[in-house]
Amino acid sequence: MGKQTLLLENVTKTIKGKEIIRGISFSVNEGEILGFLGSNGAGKSTTLRMIVGLSKPSSGRIEICGHSITKNYVQAMSNIGCIIEGHDLYNYMSGMDNLNMLAAMSKNVKEKDIFEAVQLVGLENRINDKVSTYSLGMKQRLGLAQALIHHPKLLILDEPTNGLDPSGINEFRSIIKTLVKERNISVLISSHLMSEIELLCDKVSIIKNGTILKNAVVEELLNTQEVFWVLDDNQKGKELLKKHWEINSEIIGEKLEASVDLSILTEINKFFLEEGLMLKFVDNKHKTLEDLFLTLTEGNKII
Repeated sequence: MGKQTLLLENVTKTIKGKEIIRGISFSVNEGEILGFLGSNGAGKSTTLRMIVGLSKPSSGRIEICGHSITKNYVQAMSNIGCIIEGHDLYNYMSGMDNLNMLAAMSKNVKEKDIFEAVQLVGLENRINDKVSTYSLGMKQRLGLAQALIHHPKLLILDEPTNGLDPSGINEFRSIIKTLVKERNISVLISSHLMSEIELLCDKVSIIKNGTILKNAVVEELLNTQEVFWVLDDNQKGKELLKKHWEINSEIIGEKLEASVDLSILTEINKFFLEEGLMLKFVDNKHKTLEDLFLTLTEGNKII
């Protein structure tokens, strides 16, 4: 695994005496895409604002490429590119003029950096057209180019696919994956589209009421599935799962239910039979990220 690009450790934020963010911790390594998930009001926006320097943490540590955002703000921020709360585009100007104006504010951005960013987001054919003629998807691409022109090591994207149609979402996903592969940058992306996070991200952090409920690798999460058994003695099955496999299960109606890694399911079924249980029925359901989110947040929907 590469170096740590972003680190949050025991970060809190108190506003008017109320603790909004309660000691959260997570990290993103080089070349990783982290999905940041939470319902409306969970603390996502407050956290993102702290990471990009728009708000100061009350306590705890936020580091970008090893630089503290409180002690070494300029160096920390020089490694970030972001699209938060929409992107600032001038519709009466061309896409290239928008990029040139932004580049003029930075000492280190050269002409080749601009052209490279335009190529990365696939806007070569329309970059000299006025932004007023752009579709929403093209505006998103231009916003992404703005975030990329100074070669950031960390890209922060807040609801980047908002309003895009399925084709636009697919294109955006492809661009992000290419970016990570070609530049080995890290991406933190917040989205309410669970299926997108599932397809795009390596890791997820789920936040509720200012607290991180889970930091996990997406692949490992999705390898666990809901399994349903109907045994002649579900209570005995429940006890055996706990004693021999350390798996917690529930008896719901006639079924015994548990989250199980499918690689050991055959072994469990064989064990039940060896222990004298009659296996009347067994089935499994693929667990999605949305299933996990709803379970952890007790049914809260992402808005």
